[in-house]
Amino acid sequence: MFCPKCGQQSSDEVRFCPRCGLQLAGLPAYIAGNDLMANRPAPARAEEMTAKKLGTRRGAKLMFFSVILFPIFIALGIFADNPVTLLVPLMVFLTGLVMLLYARIFGDELIPTRHRASNRDLGAGADRPALGGPTFAPAPLFNQQRANTAEIYQPPSVTENTTKLLDKDS
Repeated sequence: MFCPKCGQQSSDEVRFCPRCGLQLAGLPAYIAGNDLMANRPAPARAEEMTAKKLGTRRGAKLMFFSVILFPIFIALGIFADNPVTLLVPLMVFLTGLVMLLYARIFGDELIPTRHRASNRDLGAGADRPALGGPTFAPAPLFNQQRANTAEIYQPPSVTENTTKLLDKDS
């Protein structure tokens, strides 16, 4: 298959042109059926967590963690012969319950908007390659002293003057 943008020949399994970066994934279907979105899967939208869901999950996780800690602290209480050790899983459970209730009552339903790259952002257009333009970042200058040009100058050799005299005589 040949890239329609730059003419680079590549195999049919390549998803992007190695020279210009044009997306070649759906190109055979587009050429055959004039369908631009033939082989592209539909972009899966990940559900964003609201503040209410996030707080509820954190509170539930703390409550679950306290249930896991409970048998461990029962064994510690029996070994130490002191029931005060059960206060630790109880406090973790109550903290999780308070977090869960706070999130359910006062949590926001608004989803914070963030810019995420979509499949269309990665596609090549007529004016830009699919992988973006080249970037240039200059290396930092570590030694910013002026160059000593006397070190660059090579003094003439001892025989150069004699060679010039012999060239004039001949």
